[in-house]
Amino acid sequence: MRKVVAALGALMVAGVGVGPAIADEAKTPVSASMLLNILSAPIQPREAAYDQSIKDEGPPPRSSLGVVQPDGSVKYGSVSVTVRNPCPPGTAHYEPPPLPGRRARN
Repeated sequence: MRKVVAALGALMVAGVGVGPAIADEAKTPVSASMLLNILSAPIQPREAAYDQSIKDEGPPPRSSLGVVQPDGSVKYGSVSVTVRNPCPPGTAHYEPPPLPGRRARN
């Protein structure tokens, strides 16, 4: 029971500070002209925005060189590439295929 009373007391203390903030919000008058002023912000014409984007410098060119990471992967910018070979040296993958008409020896 004490925990419940303590929790309610803490909520009441925290709620005392909320009252003035709510009262300040209620005092602010909202009129239609204020809303229209907010919504009618000046918009840059499409042609001017396009011309400005053509004049602006683009991003710097990317380096074509990758950075080798400690785990063996290579990082190109924000993309990391890992190439793994599932067939280690000495397996059938590295041996030449048998000549046509002959069977492979096991």
